Amino acid sequence: MTAVSLPAPQDPPASLGRYAAGPPALAAPADASKPRDIEELCEEFLNVAESAVDPLEIASALEFDGLSDQTVRKRYGVSDVFALAEEMYRRVPRRPPEPEPAAELWSTSRLGPALHGVLYGLPTVCFPAAAGLLTGRGVLGVLIVALLVSWAQSQGLAYLGYARLGRTDRAQAARLLRAGLATGTGVTALAMTAAGLALGAHVTALVFGLGVGVYMLGATVLMVLGAERQLLIVLTPGVLGSAAFLALGRPASLQHLAWAALAATPLLAVGLAVTAASRGAGPLRRRRALPPLPGQLATAAELSAALPSAGFGLAAAGLLVFPVAVGLPGEHGPHTGALIASLPLALSMGAAEWLLIWFRRRTQRLLRASHELPAFAIRARLLLLSALLQYLAIAGLLTVAVLAAATESGLLHLHPADLPQVAVYLALGGAMFLALLLQAFGSRAFPLIACVVALAFEVVGHGLGVTAQLVAGVELLVVLAGYGALVLGRAIRHAC
Repeated sequence: MTAVSLPAPQDPPASLGRYAAGPPALAAPADASKPRDIEELCEEFLNVAESAVDPLEIASALEFDGLSDQTVRKRYGVSDVFALAEEMYRRVPRRPPEPEPAAELWSTSRLGPALHGVLYGLPTVCFPAAAGLLTGRGVLGVLIVALLVSWAQSQGLAYLGYARLGRTDRAQAARLLRAGLATGTGVTALAMTAAGLALGAHVTALVFGLGVGVYMLGATVLMVLGAERQLLIVLTPGVLGSAAFLALGRPASLQHLAWAALAATPLLAVGLAVTAASRGAGPLRRRRALPPLPGQLATAAELSAALPSAGFGLAAAGLLVFPVAVGLPGEHGPHTGALIASLPLALSMGAAEWLLIWFRRRTQRLLRASHELPAFAIRARLLLLSALLQYLAIAGLLTVAVLAAATESGLLHLHPADLPQVAVYLALGGAMFLALLLQAFGSRAFPLIACVVALAFEVVGHGLGVTAQLVAGVELLVVLAGYGALVLGRAIRHAC
C-alpha cells in the first residue's frame, strides 16, 4: 500500500532572508541526501533488487525507506513507487544469494553398512556345516522351500515395519513386528509340514528349515528396530559351532554339539526379537504419530503395499538358490561349492547398502548444484555407473578372498569349469544392487517383474545348465542398469 504523502513545501518568501529555512541548528530533511537518479538508487538498493522475485519486493523496500509517490514523481520522473520499482527490477539483473548449505540427510559411517554385510554373510557359514548333517530324501527341496518362504516373509515384514516407523511411532511399529514374527513363524511351520509331506523329508531337515525361517524373521525385527548389534549375539553359537565342526573335518562325535549350536541361533533370534519388540515403546517417537489401530494390526492398504516387497524377496531367493537346486542331484543335500560361492554375495550386501547411501548423497548434492536438467541427467547416470562399478569391484574382491579361503581349507576344490558359476553370482549381485537402489527411489514394480522373468528363463532353460543361469543373470543386470539410467536420471526422483 502506498504511504500517505504530505504536500510539498512552498518556496519561502524572499523577505524572510537567511532565516526563512528555520533556525540554523536544525538538520536538513532526511531525504535530502537520497540519490537523485535511478541508477544511483539501484546502487543503494542493490541487494534488494538482485534478490527480488518480483517488483513488489523492491516497492516495499522503497516505501519502507520513506519514498512516496509524490517524491518519486518529483525526483525520478516516474508516476509512482510501483513504476519506479518496475524500472529498477528491469535494470538490475537477478543474482539471488546462495542458500545456506543444506543439512546432509544421507550421511553415514562405513561401520554400519560393514556390520550389516557381516551380519548378512555370517549365516551362510552355517549351511556347509549343515550339509554334512542333513541326509536323506527331500533335504534340498525342504531347504529351498524354507529359503523362499522366509525371504518373502522377511522382505514383506521389513517393509511393513519401516513404513509403520515412518508414519507413526516405534511403539506401533513394534506391535506390528511382534505380530508379524508370530504369524511368520506359523506360516513357516505350515510350509515345512507341507514340504515334509510332499517330499518325505526327515524331521531333522524340517526342523532346520523352520530354524532358517525363524532366524530370518527374528533378524528382520531386530534390524528394523535398530538392534542389529544383538544379531552378533544371535549368530555367535551357530557360526562358531559350524566353523569348529568344519575345521575339525565334520567328526561324527561332534554332530550333536553342532546341532545344538545351530539350534541356539534361531532360538536366540526369536527371543531377542520378542524382547526388543516388547520394549518398542521406548525412544524414537515421531511428532505426528497416528492414533493406534484398535483391533487391527495392519490395514489392507499396508498389506497391499507390502506385496511387491514380498514378491521381490521370493524372486530374489529363487534366483539365488536355483544354481544350488540344479547343480546337485536331489538325494545328496545342498551343493557346498555353490553355497560357498554365494557367501561373497551376502557379504557384499553391506557394500551395496553403503553405496546406495553414497549415491543418494551425491545426487542430492548434484541436484542442489545443477541449473539445467539435461546436465543433471548425464551426471546422475555417471554416478549410477560409478556406484555399480564400485559394487562389482568389491563383490569381485570378496569372491576371490572367500574362494581362496575355501580352497585352502579344503571345503572347495575350484576348477576352471566353475568360473562361469562364479560369474553368475557376480551378475546376480550387481542386479540385486540395482534392484535395491531402484526400490529405494520408489520404483518397486519393474525390479520385481525383471527378476520374475529372469527366474522363469532359468527354469525353462535349466537343461542348458550354467549357460542359462549366466545369460539370465547378465541380461537382468543389463536391463536393470538401463532402466535405472532412465529413471534415476530424472530430477524428480531425487527431490525428496
